[in-house]
Amino acid sequence: MPASSDRSGQPLESAAFKRGPGGRPTREEAERRHAALLDVARRLFLGNGLSATSVEAIAEQAGVAKRFIYARYADKDELFVAAIGRYLIQAISPLTNFEVPAIPVETGLFEFGRKMLGVALQPEPLSAFRTLALEGARFPNLARLFMERNRERAIGPILRVLQAYEQRGELALGDAQMMAEHFFILVVGVPQRFALIGMKEDPPDAERRLRAAIALFLDGCRARQDRPRAAS
Repeated sequence: MPASSDRSGQPLESAAFKRGPGGRPTREEAERRHAALLDVARRLFLGNGLSATSVEAIAEQAGVAKRFIYARYADKDELFVAAIGRYLIQAISPLTNFEVPAIPVETGLFEFGRKMLGVALQPEPLSAFRTLALEGARFPNLARLFMERNRERAIGPILRVLQAYEQRGELALGDAQMMAEHFFILVVGVPQRFALIGMKEDPPDAERRLRAAIALFLDGCRARQDRPRAAS
């Protein structure tokens, strides 16, 4: 029987899971099933949308029973948030692992900004953003739940980099969390919106936009002698 696919044409895995002694899956097998479930759920949600994706379809494609899903997630919203959140952890690893270089803040933030764009403008993050924007308007609880579970996860790497420069005396952030969110919007906002409607800037224009975003951020957050430095 041929493998089925989502609307993007990607084949979906049909999992055949092995059972341990006595017919019960081992802990490792249960974890493998769970990971496979989240992968299938992500592909279906992003390929078909939340509304058009049923728990039954996810269970069938993942090769698990519905009770396996409902033992872990209260509803489809919870499963969506977990599936996209798991992918988010994987996608932002270049940012999580970014080592703040011992170079001027302008150059360091430019390099970090390039990595941010490299993550944000990939097809799956764009699809996740598009799905969340569409479905979140219809299901406010979904948007609230997603933000509660993933806001810190998404902003955390940016916050870490900015605070490293603050500790070096090059930035004065004030509300560091808010400044990290502003940095994200300045760097990613316009390019992401272009990408969502199928537009792509020429590399020279994209670089000029990024440098302007970094300069604008530094105009507001660069440490000055008349500003108090954050306590170390």
